[in-house]
Amino acid sequence: MEHDQVWKELLWTNFREFIELFYPDVAERLDLTNISLRDKELFTDFTTGNRRELDVLAEVNTKDGEPEIILVHVEIQTRRDSDIPFRMWQYYSLLRLRHNHKVFPLVVYLSPGAGGLTEERYSEELFGRNILAFNYSVVGLPDLSADEYLEKDNILAPALSALMRSERMDNVTRKLRSYEQLARARLNDARSSLLINVVDSYLKLNMAEETEFQRRLLQEEPEEVSELITQWEERGIKKGIEKGIEQGLEQGISQGISQGINEGLAQGKVRGKQETLLRLIRHKFGEIPESMAARIDELEGLEQLDSLIELLVDANTLDEMGIDKLDR
Repeated sequence: MEHDQVWKELLWTNFREFIELFYPDVAERLDLTNISLRDKELFTDFTTGNRRELDVLAEVNTKDGEPEIILVHVEIQTRRDSDIPFRMWQYYSLLRLRHNHKVFPLVVYLSPGAGGLTEERYSEELFGRNILAFNYSVVGLPDLSADEYLEKDNILAPALSALMRSERMDNVTRKLRSYEQLARARLNDARSSLLINVVDSYLKLNMAEETEFQRRLLQEEPEEVSELITQWEERGIKKGIEKGIEQGLEQGISQGISQGINEGLAQGKVRGKQETLLRLIRHKFGEIPESMAARIDELEGLEQLDSLIELLVDANTLDEMGIDKLDR
């Protein structure tokens, strides 16, 4: 999924949580059980002739009926370009004229410098007179505190905290905390995968941090956390399930399908651990002999693979890993 589409999908799926997280005063006045998301709202950019698609546009009823309906317009920006204020005013004007509803406009910045939760303005002057002043709300994610947002009871907070700054927690602790909260929420597969993808994409770990992350994941975290969060293991499980279904279908009976899926899940977990181990070894030592990679592909015990991942933390050479000497 492309970068822009990930963010659109994230806010479409978690629109209520987004408003409640950053604008609780606004959320109190909206009926967030009655949201109509408008996909692919297009405008012509009159200055260039290009067609522009809004990131997120929602039609929401208010609780007090004054006004009865508003539009919430959200734009996601990776950079703080100088033309954003003008574009936001332009979008506001076109939306107001097209739909005849008041609009709550806001920008989410993925780069630092906006100042957290704030406002920006587009204004125009003529002959020394201020003839236009337009304000819109801003969520500058990198300028907000991950320490604060990880304490909030909102399922979107652990994912978006990956883009925030932290003064009290190291990256490994932050990532584990985010995954713990997502695991406890017990979301459906599609929603949890979307939130996990944000954490994995924006909270990057270096080699030492990745190794420590794996160690703590194995030794300290509940099983449901490790099952939920490992992206490469998820890919292995998915492949295993698909393979299991194919095996079951070949047997032609429901019992065969069920057995095939269970076998596929087990194979997927093993494959996920194998991919994890290979990735960490290559990150630490560079390319490895084909014979060693093949030997890892032959390992089928989860405990054995976990032990090798832990051994990697203190190993200074490939020989210390002893992989080629393992019993076949």
